Amino acid sequence: MSQKNCTTVFFNVTTSYSDKYFFRIESQPYRSTDPDKSVNIDVRDLPPSPIITVSGEVKEGTPVSLNCSAVAPCPEHPPELIWTLPTQFTPENQLQENPDQTKSVLSTVTFTLSYLHHEKNITCTAVYPVGTINKTAEHTMMLNVSFSPKDTSASISPAGPVLVGSCVNLTCSSTANPPVTNFTWFQISGGKPTQVASGQSYTLNVTVGDGGLYYCEARNSHGLGKSKEEKLAIIGQEEPVNPKVYEIIGKTLALLILFSLIVFFAWRRRTSRLSNGFEMTDRS
Repeated sequence: MSQKNCTTVFFNVTTSYSDKYFFRIESQPYRSTDPDKSVNIDVRDLPPSPIITVSGEVKEGTPVSLNCSAVAPCPEHPPELIWTLPTQFTPENQLQENPDQTKSVLSTVTFTLSYLHHEKNITCTAVYPVGTINKTAEHTMMLNVSFSPKDTSASISPAGPVLVGSCVNLTCSSTANPPVTNFTWFQISGGKPTQVASGQSYTLNVTVGDGGLYYCEARNSHGLGKSKEEKLAIIGQEEPVNPKVYEIIGKTLALLILFSLIVFFAWRRRTSRLSNGFEMTDRS
């Protein structure tokens, strides 16, 4: 008391220690209890669950830090924090003092988010050494990762060649978070894409000019995804010739003409020499 330090430590605490405690001085002949100030001690058989917090934007391609904090009522024997994550990691652990002068253990892992981490569970487990046994408490949370559209695909129904005048449905699908807000359809005509419709589904009554390649784009606030090209074939319609085919044919014909000219002039030159040789022989 002369040092103004009346700290008391309870060892081997059990649930029976749960009670309200008052500070009392007993120094003969003086005895005094402070009834206005007390401490409630609630002893539980299981340790409290750790707390998980996230630092940084939870978005694909960005680094994020996950923090797990667990109380350390006995700083000499702090709990061990164990992570269960859908990725490789190297945790950083440290014992820290809280504003109320209690101690806690903080474990931090940092990694770059991928859209594959979306809706994956992460768990932090605190293992407390209690005598000869360990007692554990854990906290699990689900990652909500924002990402641009992925796995965008276009489908045409019916899939085979169709008749002019029939009905065809084109459907675009994509995975994104937040969900896709805009679907756009394009037809490739003359080698260039042309926007033909908006919406996840596109229905058309087939005309002669509707044949060709189609693809869709899905967009949300984080970007867009493009599908592969799908072919709409029309029965009885001649396949459009690729402009590159005309280019190849033109180059081939030009080479053939050039080669024919070279052969022709070589033949004329050889014929002319032979004719001159015969004339000289006759004069002699």
